Amino acid sequence: MIQALTPKQLLFTFAACTACFFNTTAFAAEQKPVTQQEIAAGTKQYIPSQQAQGGQYVADIALSAYVNKVGQRLAKASESPNLPYEFVVINDGTMNAWALPGGKIAINRGLLVDLRDEAQLAAVLSHEISHVTRRHSARMQKKSSGTSLLGALAGLAVGAKIPQLQDLAMQGTGLVTQGFQANYSRDYETQADNVGLALLAKAGYDPLAAVEIQELFLSKSQNKNSTGISAFFASHPPSKERIANNKANLVAMPAGGMRQKAEYEKAISVLLRDKPAYALYQKAITEAGKNKNYSQALSYTEQAIALQPKENLFWEFKGVILQRQKLVRESIAPFDKSVAANSGFFRPYIYRGMAYKELANWVQAESNLKVSMNMLPTQYAAYHLGEVNLKLRNREQAIKYFQAAAQGGGELGQAAQQQLIRLQQGI
Repeated sequence: MIQALTPKQLLFTFAACTACFFNTTAFAAEQKPVTQQEIAAGTKQYIPSQQAQGGQYVADIALSAYVNKVGQRLAKASESPNLPYEFVVINDGTMNAWALPGGKIAINRGLLVDLRDEAQLAAVLSHEISHVTRRHSARMQKKSSGTSLLGALAGLAVGAKIPQLQDLAMQGTGLVTQGFQANYSRDYETQADNVGLALLAKAGYDPLAAVEIQELFLSKSQNKNSTGISAFFASHPPSKERIANNKANLVAMPAGGMRQKAEYEKAISVLLRDKPAYALYQKAITEAGKNKNYSQALSYTEQAIALQPKENLFWEFKGVILQRQKLVRESIAPFDKSVAANSGFFRPYIYRGMAYKELANWVQAESNLKVSMNMLPTQYAAYHLGEVNLKLRNREQAIKYFQAAAQGGGELGQAAQQQLIRLQQGI
C-alpha cells in the first residue's frame, strides 16, 4: 500500500502577506523605493508560494485574466507604477490574499466568492499593493534578523531545508502560509489601510468598498459557523476600530466611484456555478480523512467531477482515494487527468510518482518525482527519489537526495540519515 502522508509533512518557507486586514495606527517612516533585491526575491518565491497553497486556479482562466486586469489598473495608479506586478487566483477555498516583495500578488478563489463587486476586489488588491509599495515585508525582515531578504527567501533550493509534503488533498485546501511577514505591525497595517484607500479612490473605485470588506471580515470572524476562514485570519480578526478609522478617512475621499457589479458577477459566474462541486469535494475530504469511508468519498468526488471536469483537484483526489483503497494501478489514470487539467501543479506528480514506485516502475517514478521537485522541492520527494535511485543503481545521486531529505529533520529526515549510514557502510 502506498504510504499515507501525514499532516506534519509540509513546511512552508516563503513570504506571504496573509489576510492582513487589521486595524492599526499611522506609519511615519521615510518612504524609499522598492529595491531590485526585493523584486528578485519576490519573483523567486512567487511560483513556489503558489505551489504550496494549491497552485493557480485554472478551471476558468478568464477569471485570472480579469483579476489581473483589475490589479494592473490599480498598479498603474499606485505609488510605484513601474514594478513588475502580477496578479493570480490561487486554487484555495479559504478567504485569503497575499503579496510578495516587488509586486507579486495573489488572491484565493475562496475570497472571490464572498465579494460583491469589482470595487471590493479592488479594495483587497489595493491593500496588498500598498504593502508592496511601502516595502513592509522587507522592513519586517530587516527588523527581525540581520540576514538579507533574498537570503531569507531562498529556502526552497534543493540541498537547503526541503519543505515536506503534507497530504493536502486529504486535509483540504484550508491551510495558510507561514511567512516571515505574517504578522505586520500596527503601524504597517494602518499605513496599508490609508495608502490603499487613497489608491482605491485614485483608480476610480468607490472607496466605501474598503469599509465594506472590513465589515464582511469582521462579520465572518464573529460567526462561529463560518467556514473557509484561514487560521491566520481567524487569529488576527478585524476590529470595529479599523472600520471606524477607514470611515473617518472617507471624509477626505471623493464620493462615489465605480462599483462594476455586473462585470464582477460575470467574472465569477463559473466559480458561483461550481459551488456545489466544491461542496461535494469538501464532503469527500471529510469522508476520506475523518471517517475513512473511501467508497462514499469516491462517490462525492465523482459527482464533483461530473459538475466540473476541468478542476484538477477533483481528479487528484480521486487518485488519492483509489490509492487508499489499494487500487494503485487504477489511481494513475485520475492523476493523468489532474496533470492534464493543470500541468503546472506539483502535487499530482508526487502521487503519480509514488504509484509508479509501488509498481516498481522506477523510471516513471523518478521522472514524476523529479518534475515535482522542480516545481516545489519537498523533503518527501527527495527521500523517495533517493530510494528510487538506489533501485536504478545511481548510488551517488541517491546519496544527494538522501542528504537533502536529511536536512528536513523529523522522522523522514532520520530515515534519510539511516539510509546514508547504510550507504557509507556499503550495505
